[in-house]
Amino acid sequence: MNQRTDNAIESQILGESRERIILQGRAQFMQACESMAQQAQHQLDLFTYDLDKPLYDQNGFLDALKHLAIASRGICVRVLLQDSERARREGHRLVDLSRRLTSKIEIRRPHPDYIDHPENFIIADRMGYIRRRVAERYEGEAYFYHPIEAKLLTEFFNEVWERSEQDSTLRRLYL
Repeated sequence: MNQRTDNAIESQILGESRERIILQGRAQFMQACESMAQQAQHQLDLFTYDLDKPLYDQNGFLDALKHLAIASRGICVRVLLQDSERARREGHRLVDLSRRLTSKIEIRRPHPDYIDHPENFIIADRMGYIRRRVAERYEGEAYFYHPIEAKLLTEFFNEVWERSEQDSTLRRLYL
């Protein structure tokens, strides 16, 4: 991993740093996702194909979401998950966390009109975002402060969210 990029990610401040960070490779995405989640104070929206385990099933990221959920009021973590099969089959700690914090973390399946949307992205506090234009590739960008683009992504996310429904296959049945 490029040392300059590592330092660039570490030095970013959500809501302040306007620098565009080019992300290449899983390790850079992991670091950016964890850093952005740790700095979020109000809301984190995640649009993902399959809850990419290397990014979203890591201790630092999950601890940040748990802290955000406990510190915030109402639903503060919203996840739009296009394909839940892998998470169901292999298990995923973000799904488990959402089951424990149902009033704080919600996972929904997008309406069929959006199910094949190629991008994956995270929006933090409607100010910063991380984006992969193609879900299968660890290539993209991060901005810790780009309110205009974050607003556009949030508007798209909200549009999809309003037309989505809870993924009943991820609910745990207690017998």
